[in-house]
Amino acid sequence: MTLRSLLEHQSFWLTAIAGSMGGIWALSEIIGQFRTETARALRTWGAWMLVLFNIVAAAVIYLLIIGLAPGARTWPTALAVGLAWPTIFRNASLKLSQPITDAQGANSPAIRLEEVYGNIQKLALQLINGVLTRQRTRLLTEALRFELGDLERYARRMIALSPQQVDATLIDKVLERNIDDEAKKAYLAALVMDTFTRSALDDFIREKRKG
Repeated sequence: MTLRSLLEHQSFWLTAIAGSMGGIWALSEIIGQFRTETARALRTWGAWMLVLFNIVAAAVIYLLIIGLAPGARTWPTALAVGLAWPTIFRNASLKLSQPITDAQGANSPAIRLEEVYGNIQKLALQLINGVLTRQRTRLLTEALRFELGDLERYARRMIALSPQQVDATLIDKVLERNIDDEAKKAYLAALVMDTFTRSALDDFIREKRKG
């Protein structure tokens, strides 16, 4: 089958719909986990591993369904399969064998898709987290070169100018902690990055260098 004939085949586009919905679910998981770091998270191999796995899994399940029920070659079914992938199909089990007798306590070996996906998801998130943590640590090292008071004033300024309401007492809680100034600066830097994205802390560093 040529590429042109494949693109003209209805099943290809329906499978693409199912796979795309699986990919969207993966993106929602990454967004929920990393929030303001989502854009940078999506530049990592771990993120695309998770997205591609969801796309392929949803697409394969849809292909299996239309193989068993040709009447399922409709876009609502493709959409439904993609949407149902994380809630229904991930929780399914594949039995490798079935005992002939129904003896009490007899267990047949099975593969739980939930466990398989959980392991892949955990690995992907660890890979993403490792990359982002190293990047944030390098930025933090730069920020620690400046005075605690400068970082405090910058954080308060960002909170005051924020269109969304941010609890200013978070800064006070950091400063009141019984820790050294280096640790306080680290917490304030993390607060700025988590609340206003990493670019905000990068702006602070540039501002202090120019000053």
